[in-house]
Amino acid sequence: MEHAVHHSSALIPVIVFLIVYAAITFELVNKAAAVLTGVGVLVVLHVITEHQAVGFIDFETLMLLTGMMILVTIIKHSGFFTIVSVKIAEFTKGSPVKILVLFSVVTALMSAFLDNVTTVLIIIPIIIELTRGMGLDPKNYVLSQAIISNVGGTATLIGDPPNVIIGSKIGLTFNQFIINLAPIAIIVFIVVLGFIWFINRAEFKPINTSMVKLVSIEL
Repeated sequence: MEHAVHHSSALIPVIVFLIVYAAITFELVNKAAAVLTGVGVLVVLHVITEHQAVGFIDFETLMLLTGMMILVTIIKHSGFFTIVSVKIAEFTKGSPVKILVLFSVVTALMSAFLDNVTTVLIIIPIIIELTRGMGLDPKNYVLSQAIISNVGGTATLIGDPPNVIIGSKIGLTFNQFIINLAPIAIIVFIVVLGFIWFINRAEFKPINTSMVKLVSIEL
């Protein structure tokens, strides 16, 4: 009997997790609402207590991410990212390879200190506007920046939410995280960039075009 009760209590969290995961996957309800409802069900069924539920929250990670989001929003609205990206686009002088390499470097550096979503939202509109202005297919450039943003995000403690969680759990400092992960991220960056160029090298051949007229993009 005792074994049956223990088995039942172990099964409840799994069932709740699967239901919540399905609700998020198929977008049946708001993601946050789905997760909080799942936690509420576990509390009501006495699988966990209210104190345990609150104790599972990593407030250090939440506060760090909240602060970073505020800072990023302020810098974003200042137009700094747009200016930097446009200057790089001017420097490329219409070279597809230079566009790929320089924007990849910028994306990787931004992702190392911002979250991936913010980086992509800033870079992608500029990439699309620039490549279309040059008569290029933006697909390869967009996909490359999406991949590179994930590579760059692994280099630092604040580059990605999982990094923050891992660092706080095992007690890694910012410098320790960089020392251990940045060299690997750089190697992966070079390999990935080379692979992207190789499989799409026909798309990155020099083109005869005048300097692209850059359009100011409000981010």
